Amino acid sequence: MRIFKLFILFILVFFLGNAQDKPNIVYINIDDLGWSDLSCYGSTYYETPNIDRLVSMGLKFTDAYASAANCAPSRAGLMSGQYSPRHGIYTVGTSERGKSKDRKLIPVKNKTILPDSVVTIAETLKKVGYITASMGKWHLGEDPRTQGFDINIGGNHAGHPKTYFSPYRNKNLEDGPIGEYLTDRLTNEGISFIESNKDNPFFLYMTYYTVHTPIQGKQDLIEKYRNKPTSKYHKNATYAAMVEAMDSNVGRLINTLEELNLTKNTMIIFTSDNGGLFTVSEQFPLKYGKGSYYEGGVRIPLI
Repeated sequence: MRIFKLFILFILVFFLGNAQDKPNIVYINIDDLGWSDLSCYGSTYYETPNIDRLVSMGLKFTDAYASAANCAPSRAGLMSGQYSPRHGIYTVGTSERGKSKDRKLIPVKNKTILPDSVVTIAETLKKVGYITASMGKWHLGEDPRTQGFDINIGGNHAGHPKTYFSPYRNKNLEDGPIGEYLTDRLTNEGISFIESNKDNPFFLYMTYYTVHTPIQGKQDLIEKYRNKPTSKYHKNATYAAMVEAMDSNVGRLINTLEELNLTKNTMIIFTSDNGGLFTVSEQFPLKYGKGSYYEGGVRIPLI
């Protein structure tokens, strides 16, 4: 996270010339995707050919870490470049979650909203001429437009969607046709944003709700994985369907950038906000998963 912040700073210093010299930035932040949940990171059950293609176009990091083991503090760290003791968000909800007998330390006071006074990456980029958009999960307040984003599609304080199929019951996202899949819809919105701003420097924060609970996938993909041999640690067909749908939509974003001749002037970052949910997808050889500060909770894919 600190490296990314420094990289953005480098971009701002280096590209303060004409608008066409400023690279576009597409930051794809997947929710709860584990370190081993991609074929390019070793999974033989989940199929992610488009993300594999992204690896062939750039760099794959094997030892990348989130700044926190669950969603809100990690996302606050990404937006601010600060660790939890600075921005004040240590966990989701209250720091007194769970059974008191399991706590080894006195819980710290926890914020649930990133203060508007905290300067974000979006605000910094906006100052130098970027058009900014957040598509999907925000989780740091009711609306990312108070933190430097020009456009917000689907983002609010919720940590997960009520459902992945329309009607979504999300006040910041109009319902689509009955049965429309949320991951597809957010990509539609992202593609529309890219097409509308292809002649301007833009920062697109594609912050998919997937693969966070509820674990819901398209039925045809679920059936596909039910009929596929599982691996020892990856065996949930519905989760696999969510991963493949996510991968397909990453492919759609890449294809759009290629069709518009934007790939040479666009930096694409793909990552996850924290480790995977180990009750759904084990992260062997890493220990545990989301919510834990063992490797499985904080080690993440980064491309």
